Amino acid sequence: MHRTRFTWPALLGAAILLLAIPLAAACGDDDGEAHADDTSVTSVVSAVTYLDGLGLHGIDDSINKDQKIPADARAKALKAQAVAKTAPWPAELKPKADALAAIFGEMAAALEGDSPDLAKAGAAAKKAHDAEHEFSDAAWAWIFEQAGIEGPGHGH
Repeated sequence: MHRTRFTWPALLGAAILLLAIPLAAACGDDDGEAHADDTSVTSVVSAVTYLDGLGLHGIDDSINKDQKIPADARAKALKAQAVAKTAPWPAELKPKADALAAIFGEMAAALEGDSPDLAKAGAAAKKAHDAEHEFSDAAWAWIFEQAGIEGPGHGH
């Protein structure tokens, strides 16, 4: 008997899709047709949800509390940098996204090599973790505004 096995990326993708559809619908006109703004909101939802789910808190704790660099920490920093640089952010978020991308680049650089400096890696991981939370708060505030709802505020 063959069993279907669900993985975190598949579940995350499904969650993003389920979350994005109602938000995109909330931002559209009542004519039922898709509009360019719908795609922008959906793209922002997808990108910020991806960044939120990278596990930066765990990476920060692992390096700064446990003194252990996770094997995938550098790859995650590079992926986060790519998403922050390439997602179609609205004008209000673009400067913050560019700054966040630079911070993820610093994190990736601090984690490069076979034996990264723990102090530098820890400082970079904490900075990236904190910056992503700050950016996420701004991005979700923008999404809530587009949806016409009052957001919950900061939710770390």
